[in-house]
Amino acid sequence: MSNLPSSCSSSPSINAMLYTPEAGQPRALLVMLHGCTQNPADFARGTRMNEWGQRCNFAVLYPEQTSASNPKLCWNWFSKNHQQANNGEPAMLMNQIEQTVKQLNIPAGRVFVAGLSAGACMSAILGAGYPGVFAGLGLHSGVPLGAATNVMGALLAMKGLSKWTRHRCWNCPTLILHGEKDNVVSVKNAARLAVQAGLEPPANEQLLENSGRRVRRSRSNDSRVECWVVEGLSHAWSGGSPEGSWTDPQGPDASKELVRFFGLDQ
Repeated sequence: MSNLPSSCSSSPSINAMLYTPEAGQPRALLVMLHGCTQNPADFARGTRMNEWGQRCNFAVLYPEQTSASNPKLCWNWFSKNHQQANNGEPAMLMNQIEQTVKQLNIPAGRVFVAGLSAGACMSAILGAGYPGVFAGLGLHSGVPLGAATNVMGALLAMKGLSKWTRHRCWNCPTLILHGEKDNVVSVKNAARLAVQAGLEPPANEQLLENSGRRVRRSRSNDSRVECWVVEGLSHAWSGGSPEGSWTDPQGPDASKELVRFFGLDQ
């Protein structure tokens, strides 16, 4: 993949679980970054993303955080050592992605990354730190880029009380999802991430009905950024399977919307 930085090859990689569709050559790669207390198998069950990969012929890579790196299995998005390209966890993740792209011969411009909570925060770091690599970002229940540099700052950021960078931070298409009743990561962060993705207020906002819930959806004029705020949803993967942790089965189906937004169903 020509637009992956060559410096990643010298960085250590991390463990990951890889799903490949039975049809053979996958036409895209979706990287899924789990949240705190989760692992790849749990995240795969909860999001059902392997089922979408099988249906739409794309591979799914689930990198794994270790308890040695973070006791609660969180990606260290709030640490200065893990917020820059070619350093710390971003470099390790990119090395794993690069290896997988080469292994599966994924076409250029067909790599996407999405995550939940801490995974969403690290996805934003990857999107900003490696411009041109990712064709789309999916940020479910995350906080703005640069909102914390230590654990105390992370707690403030999760409550929506921290300072944040009020300008566009990356250029790839972005789907943001957040629960209106999230008591772990404040829903205030959804609008802030939308600004960093390039959705400037006042945005085009619609009130939709989806899976029996009302959704406030804001979209940029070019449809490259969408922000969904889901009524009644707490800190959970919307529409996820109860077989995984941190899921809400009612929906709307976040996995389905990510596949749709990334164009992986076409």
